[in-house]
Amino acid sequence: MNSATALNEFQRIERFLFDPANWKPVLLTREWAKLQPEDAGVYMLFENGKPVYVGESGSISGRVSDMLDSRHHSVRRSLGEMRFSMITDYVKASSKSKHPEHIETLIVQIMQSFKLSVLPIKIGRKEFEEYVFEKHNPELNRKAKRGSSGQTQNLRPEQHMLPEARMR
Repeated sequence: MNSATALNEFQRIERFLFDPANWKPVLLTREWAKLQPEDAGVYMLFENGKPVYVGESGSISGRVSDMLDSRHHSVRRSLGEMRFSMITDYVKASSKSKHPEHIETLIVQIMQSFKLSVLPIKIGRKEFEEYVFEKHNPELNRKAKRGSSGQTQNLRPEQHMLPEARMR
């Protein structure tokens, strides 16, 4: 696949994910998480029409299920830190501990106003995630992804081959 074809594929996937017709409400329940595709793919969270988080996973439903707990998903930790760290008794969450309950409640309230868009993709997920991160800089993504050397990689669509995506 040449660079023009790869870029076209990224843009096609982006159009699908950014199309409000493909957005679903964020309900934050186990039942809701189970309704998501079990396939590998990419997902995005939108707030007021703007992308606030992009992610990829080997199992969309499994990763979406992680959004139910601040210990299991960085989007909740980022949301808490970026929007509520000035609140009295704020405690930063980690993979071992949640935010205080009053902060968790606020996070749930905000996340339930988000919209979720998902697309199963067999391979090329990380490259697409990087493409969206560089182009849109979603607020709740903490930092650029790192390569195996630990160095931040500035990925461009033309540097990677992206396979055909399965549109649903």
